[in-house]
Amino acid sequence: MYMEEYRKARQLGLKEAKLCQSRGGSPYLPVLDEILAEETTCGEVDLGLVDIPMELIVGTRTAGRSQALSRSFYPLMAEDSEFAHKWVALCKAHMDEGINDPIKVYEYMHTFYVEEGNKRVSVLHYFGAVNVPAMVTRILPVKNDSKASIIYYEYVDFYRLTGVNYLWFSGVGRFAKLQLAVGKGPDEPWTEEDRRKFYSFYHSFSALYGDKSAKELAGRMTTADAMLLYLNMFDYSEVKGWSQTQLEEGFLQLHQAFSVKKKGLQDLKGLKGLLGL
Repeated sequence: MYMEEYRKARQLGLKEAKLCQSRGGSPYLPVLDEILAEETTCGEVDLGLVDIPMELIVGTRTAGRSQALSRSFYPLMAEDSEFAHKWVALCKAHMDEGINDPIKVYEYMHTFYVEEGNKRVSVLHYFGAVNVPAMVTRILPVKNDSKASIIYYEYVDFYRLTGVNYLWFSGVGRFAKLQLAVGKGPDEPWTEEDRRKFYSFYHSFSALYGDKSAKELAGRMTTADAMLLYLNMFDYSEVKGWSQTQLEEGFLQLHQAFSVKKKGLQDLKGLKGLLGL
């Protein structure tokens, strides 16, 4: 039974690896040590135990296990390997009682790299987990005038106030705009209730934005970019209590405002101007 799950997961991994190779990319996980060898950093920060989004776990800290897993953490090793048998044991544990032990990761530029727990991530990802508990160490890049650096350090400041790690904006200044949009002062921390209510709203909005009908709106915008536009149209104090139907109606208005055919190019530019797009 459990080995059958491994076979299914491995097939997904082999398929993904083959697709990556056909596109000229590496079939294996990125290695943070190799990335840092070409970058300059300026220290580490211990963030402690944090729930991190599975979708932001992108690689391993060292090269040791990088070739045992595909880019999405599906297993690649043969069924008679030690790795496979350990994966199957974790699979059984997860299905019987759940995997609760935190993994150990390093965060660099808003992505996470696993030092301990690659197989746990693989099993949890296979079974569709959204978040995973982790002991997190943040590696800080050297500040510079690049757009990527500015946005990252805006995120660091926002995280210090909110503890929110699942958002990312594609432009400068938007974390501060979100802080104001939710009714907080520039340096006002969020409460646990603030985080809970915002996550509920963001999760519901993400489900709408991820729908196929939203592709016209997407472009190069992140989900957070689109959400900030939404909060420019509707007050957060109201929408955080809306039903899914009300959120869908509001999203339709946002989507229509981005339709050049229906609203005209001038309206489109006006909305994009709110984000500096």
